[in-house]
Amino acid sequence: MSAEWWSQAVLPWVLASVMLAMGLSLTGADFARIWRHPRRVLLGTGLQMLALPLLAWSLVLALSLPALAAAGLLLVALVPGGATSNMFSYLVQGDLALSVTLTAIAALLAPFTLPLIMGWNLELLGLSRLGFSLPYWPTVGQLLRVTLLPVLAGMLLRQALPAPWLAALLPGVKGFTGVAMIAVVLALFVTHAERLPALVSLETLAVLLLCLSSMTLGNQVARRLRLPRDSVRAITVEVGVQNAGVAMMVAFVLLQQPEIGLVPLLYGLLMNVPVFLWMLACLWRDRRPATATASRR
Repeated sequence: MSAEWWSQAVLPWVLASVMLAMGLSLTGADFARIWRHPRRVLLGTGLQMLALPLLAWSLVLALSLPALAAAGLLLVALVPGGATSNMFSYLVQGDLALSVTLTAIAALLAPFTLPLIMGWNLELLGLSRLGFSLPYWPTVGQLLRVTLLPVLAGMLLRQALPAPWLAALLPGVKGFTGVAMIAVVLALFVTHAERLPALVSLETLAVLLLCLSSMTLGNQVARRLRLPRDSVRAITVEVGVQNAGVAMMVAFVLLQQPEIGLVPLLYGLLMNVPVFLWMLACLWRDRRPATATASRR
């Protein structure tokens, strides 16, 4: 099957199903937590929406990335997190409610902020003069269809389903959507293998540095503000893990520029390496006091 079929026909549907699964995990109480812990939510949202794009620009300038690769990296910095960030927050024993709330807020804002800021980025990179454009309202409509509306549909479905049905359905839906998203990313990787940057390349370095530096930023800022450990971990993941699927959809489907989508595709594969290593370090740190206590007995 062609790369165009995977990116234009399958990717939006899989992405919408992932967001639907996230909606099934959300309740009105998740948003009510904003009023109980507004500082944590404002911090996480500010780092995602403001600091992360500036961090991506600093990498673009420091590494002198080519314009198309730079556009891909900037696009990654503008998309919201997703079900993956919530999964990592859960595995690392972070504040899952905070993680889900931050993801939901980013999903609410992204359809409106992403096309606007990405349009500016294309102009700053000189790509708009070459015919690269991201029309605002069509992009808003498409992003609403694959992010916000599925989340809202999932929340409504959660209210409509009896609790036993939901408990039985949710693990299967999450598992299916996770496998489907991985399958699409791998299929796009295979179909674009010849056009992807080499493993040792500026693009690979940029992707890894973006993930590492954004996680470090979120972690250090949250720690210096003396937030609880579980909130620190949730913010670390939310700032460091972006929804590569949304970035790929914008590049492949809306911009019709596979060259810009190659960096998000690379990010979707490589971001797991630093996140997984950090997760192992956190779990080892959690076990260390218990081990030390046991050894003294």
